[in-house]
Amino acid sequence: MLLSVQPALLCIAWAVAAFAQDVVDDMSFGHKQGISPNSFAIPGWSMLGEGHVPQLLSDKVILTPPYGGHKRGCLWTERANSLENWSIDFKFRAGAPDRGGGNLQLWYAANGEKQISTSSIYTAGKWEGLAIVIDVVGGTQKIRGFLNDGSRDYKTHTNVDSLAFGHCDAIYRNLGRPSILKLKYTTNGGLEVLIDGSTCFSTNKITLPTNYYFGVAASSFDPPDSFEVFQFALSSATNAPAIEQQQQQQQQQQQFQEQTPPPVHEHSSSPSTSQLTTSEAQFADLHNRLNQLSKSIQNMFTEINRHTAAEEARYKEILSKLPNTALVNGLDSKMANLDRIVSNLERELKSSDHSTQFRKLSEQITKTHVGVTEHVPERLREYVQAHTPRIGFILYSFMGFQTCCIGAFVWYKWRKSTMPKKYL
Repeated sequence: MLLSVQPALLCIAWAVAAFAQDVVDDMSFGHKQGISPNSFAIPGWSMLGEGHVPQLLSDKVILTPPYGGHKRGCLWTERANSLENWSIDFKFRAGAPDRGGGNLQLWYAANGEKQISTSSIYTAGKWEGLAIVIDVVGGTQKIRGFLNDGSRDYKTHTNVDSLAFGHCDAIYRNLGRPSILKLKYTTNGGLEVLIDGSTCFSTNKITLPTNYYFGVAASSFDPPDSFEVFQFALSSATNAPAIEQQQQQQQQQQQFQEQTPPPVHEHSSSPSTSQLTTSEAQFADLHNRLNQLSKSIQNMFTEINRHTAAEEARYKEILSKLPNTALVNGLDSKMANLDRIVSNLERELKSSDHSTQFRKLSEQITKTHVGVTEHVPERLREYVQAHTPRIGFILYSFMGFQTCCIGAFVWYKWRKSTMPKKYL
């Protein structure tokens, strides 16, 4: 009877936990297959940028690119939060070169899209709500929490870092994998911030109202931090942590029951110690127990063999997808030959004496210089003389033409004066 009641209780606890962790779809993304159905926008979210447009891919949103500093990008929910107790699973990744700079803010603020937009914690001015900031302070990567009731101007404050109410050191840069930041707020338990499953900081002295907006904003410096967001899942949280404890205990009991070998049907009831009065009865009881142990061991080996066969099949499938061995060997041999040729060339350049070649090259350059400075002017003068027009021939020709003209004019006058005169 006890074995039948425990699975029922476990199912009830799982149903309660599943109901308590329902994700709000129109204020979440990345918790299902793909982020956007059309690759242009995220349903229920506004996407803004300053200096660039955030890049929306199939599985992530790049708020700040890895090139070009002083870029900003943000995401804001279009609908206000109506949950009093809520939980956020936020998955992000940050990559940067040496001495990269930038910060990532997780906002829960009133009128955030119009009042905060792409601003960081240092340039937000007057705002109202909660901000979880992921950045580098004094060379240390940190996660910090800030609060404001709208009366304090963060933009003109002389020391914004001193306003943090909670912080912890957390390595999040260049991990090669996304980091998971979890925020949980309940009216009885307060706020708890976890990073990669470890508690960062928590407090039960703050109260966050409803009808605020969630937002994610990133800004980069020069050289830039590149911030990528993979998931933002908002779900309702419960005020009773005892349910989670009960669920964990029941899961452990179920695992213990699964590992316990089932009783043999033909010996469903084991005799008590008082009933084992004779040696034959003790031997029979021992024999039954050995049979049960043998069957349990046999079942265990069967399960191990099944897992081994599955792993071998998966390994063969992976090997079948690898490139051809002959092609890989050919590429290896070509790379080895290229490496050997480069090594020989480097050794030849380092060990050989090239002074003779340099001397011959210097002599040839000297001869070329002498030929240019000495022979070229003479050749140029000869060329000019050979192709210069003859002025004397032209002059004599002109003088002969003038003489002929004068002689013809004189002969015409003489002929006219010697001709007979006609009188009327």
